[in-house]
Amino acid sequence: MKRGILLTSLVLAGLLLPPSAIAAGNPPGEWALCPLSPRLPVPSYQDGLVHIFADHSFLSPKGISRLEGHVQLTRGNQTVWSNVLHFNNSTQIAVSPGPFTLESPDMMLLGEHGFYDFGHQTGKIILAHYHLYPTHARGQASRINRQGPSQTTLHQATYSTCPMGHRAWQLSASKVHLNQADEVGTAHNVVIRFKGIPILYTPYLTFPLSNRRKTGLLPPVIGQSSNTGFEYRQPIYWNIAPQADATFTPEIFGKRGFGLGAQFRYLTPRSHSQITTNYLPDDRVYGGARYLFSVRQRTHPVNDLSTFIDYNRVSDPNYFNDLGNTLRNLDTTSLGQSAGINYFGKDWTLSAITRHYQILDPSLAANDKPYALLPQIGFNAHAPIPTDRLQLNLHSQWSRFERPDSIVGNRLDLMPSISLPLSGPAWYLTPSVAYRYTAYRLSNQPPGISNHLTRSLPIASLNGGVYFERNIGTHTLQIVEPRFYYLYVPYRNQQALPVFDTTEFPLNFAQMFTDNRFIGPDRVSNANQITAAITTRFINADTGRDELGASLGQIFYFQPQRVTLPGYPLNTAKRSDYVSRIDMAITRNWWANASVNLTPQTHRVDTAAFNAQYRLSRHQLINVGYHFYRDQYNQATFSMAWPITRHWQIATSLSYSPQDRQMIQAFAGAQYDTCCWALRVLGQRYLTTLNGRYNEGIFFQLILKGLGNLGSRIGTYLQRTIPDYAPPA
Repeated sequence: MKRGILLTSLVLAGLLLPPSAIAAGNPPGEWALCPLSPRLPVPSYQDGLVHIFADHSFLSPKGISRLEGHVQLTRGNQTVWSNVLHFNNSTQIAVSPGPFTLESPDMMLLGEHGFYDFGHQTGKIILAHYHLYPTHARGQASRINRQGPSQTTLHQATYSTCPMGHRAWQLSASKVHLNQADEVGTAHNVVIRFKGIPILYTPYLTFPLSNRRKTGLLPPVIGQSSNTGFEYRQPIYWNIAPQADATFTPEIFGKRGFGLGAQFRYLTPRSHSQITTNYLPDDRVYGGARYLFSVRQRTHPVNDLSTFIDYNRVSDPNYFNDLGNTLRNLDTTSLGQSAGINYFGKDWTLSAITRHYQILDPSLAANDKPYALLPQIGFNAHAPIPTDRLQLNLHSQWSRFERPDSIVGNRLDLMPSISLPLSGPAWYLTPSVAYRYTAYRLSNQPPGISNHLTRSLPIASLNGGVYFERNIGTHTLQIVEPRFYYLYVPYRNQQALPVFDTTEFPLNFAQMFTDNRFIGPDRVSNANQITAAITTRFINADTGRDELGASLGQIFYFQPQRVTLPGYPLNTAKRSDYVSRIDMAITRNWWANASVNLTPQTHRVDTAAFNAQYRLSRHQLINVGYHFYRDQYNQATFSMAWPITRHWQIATSLSYSPQDRQMIQAFAGAQYDTCCWALRVLGQRYLTTLNGRYNEGIFFQLILKGLGNLGSRIGTYLQRTIPDYAPPA
């Protein structure tokens, strides 16, 4: 078992940022729990003149005005309020010997005394308090020096987004300099405190004043786990160019040694590339070097051409178990390595893909390991003929399959087809004819079996249906659709053909109207059969919303199914299972669906699935599910995310196997949210197929709103685990 608490990231995203920069990174609703702080409207004049209001004014021979009582001095959109103010009209300098307020649309400064030069936008404020809008940011400084419209220095400064009178968290620095022109800020002797307890110190910090990136040190990642011991990571960010950047991360693992992580990103209007790597030259516990390497790229060199690369590799099968965070790497048993290209013509597409796998589960049987594609080339086309006329289509694919100690070789699959869609206001009928030719050129065949195998057969089908509708009351429309599907495919003996990428899934409603019950070209089922089905829908005539939908169907076989996969029994039944599905919108917030396959001879359930959801919003929902495949799979699921008070929210997810009588996965978490900070705690336990043991962990995330977060990114994990969940904004 693995236990540990991982602290994953502390991002100082908004240290004393101007409001526009901080607001750009804050999602809507982040300050929903904050008390309202109404502002008085800020005067604004566009004439370039100084506008003065005061109870009393005195003019000296030197041209300096002494203003007393409710003084308001405004130029442009900057205003000074004070009880006593000295103003030199020739120099545009206002001096306040006592408390005063300087306000603009973006900020408000309150000082014990100081001066401000309206002409050069410079000044000094002593014992100042400041507010930054609209981010709820506030703080104080022993002295604020304004050196121009883009240069500001704060001495002995603090920063927090908590409301007045609350200091749940606070940042302090001996000196902070803001350069709005270069959009860069620097701070010295930075300390962050939460509930009065210091949680981070750094002697020097640089940070961006906008969404622009900047080269420099990022906050460290600190943690503790049973597999690695104490963890310390120090990210170093390199802003290479507007379209490229890199992050290098030296790492220290108390139990395992030193490592280095790196990530390179390159983005253009037509491409997105990312390279990620981690390397430990000597893992003291493992006894050797360990690494992770990943390349992901998507490009569109020209309008109709796209390419992709998705390559992933690790040094050994236990890499993620030993060095991964279970919130990110759940039960990883294989890594894909693929690349491809696609071209889209007006009436045709051409694609090529190569795919390989690194198997991380050593217990996986040789015959269960996936084949590598080296490569697979596909060409599909259709004739540009108007709708309701003769349709000509071609599906073609050539593939090269490789796997150690197995039958390998090439496969060519061609299938031209012709169809004639016919329809009227209340009916449709589509006859289709196709011809499928598949050829193999193989190696490592058993003795006595040819290396050159082919299969060819015609496929004929007829798909039709009618629509009936009626009004039920004044608000409901019912539609009934009886439909049929006749399929004829002659039998061909395919036992000698290899199985590269073909499988068979349990029958569902959509599969009853396809020309092959197998997924993949290595097997084509013989057929002389007809599908009979009926679907009904109840629609709200006012909103157009489906309130209820139900479908029932069955296949009648006029001859036995003689084609099967190796190791699977023949199906000699004259009828398929009854296949049913129902979808219900119970209320505006409740919906459910269920599907059942029932064997007609024994009336036993072969497959069943049930899902229900109660949802008030994307972060306020309950999911219940059950999935059953006889002799294969049996699982019940429950998940929930729900706010129980204005500040508290809980989340949980369970997956249980009644067949094995064991929990597959479970977690429970809680969040406490306030105006300026939030805390998330989550405990998790899940079963891995790699070693058949449970992995466990406890994770937390402390969010300092307007600044960053400390801990594991629990919100992202909940999105992957709870269907349709999205974290609160």
